[in-house]
Amino acid sequence: MFRTFIQVTTLLVVLLSSYFLIRGTITLSAQDLAELSKPKWGYHLGVAKNLVHQRSDTKIGFSLLLLSFFLQLINMLWPMKIGDFAVNKKGVFLAIIASILVFFIANSTSHFMSKVSYKKVESILKSD
Repeated sequence: MFRTFIQVTTLLVVLLSSYFLIRGTITLSAQDLAELSKPKWGYHLGVAKNLVHQRSDTKIGFSLLLLSFFLQLINMLWPMKIGDFAVNKKGVFLAIIASILVFFIANSTSHFMSKVSYKKVESILKSD
């Protein structure tokens, strides 16, 4: 059961990692991309907010990618037994539940990191 749990969790965490890495760039609208392309005076808080979210999502995505690497490393170093070749339904179920929890924790962490960073960026922009 534990080997199945590790294998399925690793696959799902890689999927979550990809989601957070991709989400960072998907949230940039065409307007934001145009704003980033134009040299101009002043600042645009909407663009700053999107960049802050992108940075937070990238950090979370990278952290999840590292987590999946270490899970897979544990799986490879774990001595295999004959019963480990079968897929255990309880392990799959636990992996799905654990991955859902990881998603909500990662999403909340990304949101919190974005909020803290945005306040810093906003104060820097307004002080200049």
